[in-house]
Amino acid sequence: MGRSNNTAVAALLAAFAILLGYVEFLIPVVPPIAGIKLGLGNIAVLAAMLLLKSDALAGGIMLTKVTLTALLFSGIGGFAYSLAGGVFSLTVMAAARRCQKLSAAGISCAGGAAHMAAQVMVAACVTSATQVLMLLPVLAAVGTLTGFLNGMVVNLALRGLRQYVAAEGVKVK
Repeated sequence: MGRSNNTAVAALLAAFAILLGYVEFLIPVVPPIAGIKLGLGNIAVLAAMLLLKSDALAGGIMLTKVTLTALLFSGIGGFAYSLAGGVFSLTVMAAARRCQKLSAAGISCAGGAAHMAAQVMVAACVTSATQVLMLLPVLAAVGTLTGFLNGMVVNLALRGLRQYVAAEGVKVK
C-alpha cells in the first residue's frame, strides 16, 4: 500500500478503535477487581501493526484511542492508566512482532500482560499502596487471556482481509 493508503487505513482503524472502546464502555464491569476490561480497542492497534507493518501508525492509533476514549467515556482519571498501559503494551508488542514465530495471538498476549502490568504500576504510584502489586499476577493472567482472544480476532480478520485484497488485486505488505 502507498503512503496515502496507509494513512487512510490508519484513520479507519483509529475510528474502529474508538468504536470498540465505546462498545467496551457499554459492557458492565463484572469482576470485583478494578481495571479488568476486554481491551477491544487494541484489536485495531494490533491490526494496524501487522497489516501496515508500522509501529508508528499503530502508536498513533493507540494515542488517538486512549485520548478520545478517555475524554468521551472514562474521564481524565482513567487517562493516565490507559496511556501507561497503551505505551508499554505497544512497546512490548512491537518487540514481539519482530519475533518471526509469534502469531497475532502471541503478540497480543504479550501486549495484554504488559498493559495490565503498567496499569498496576500506575495504581501503585498514584495510591502509594504497594499492596496493589499483589494484584499483578491475576491481572497479568487476565491480560494474557484477553490478549489471546483479541489476537485470535485479529488473526481471523487479517486472514479474511488478505484474501479479499488478493482477490481485488491490491498489494499489501
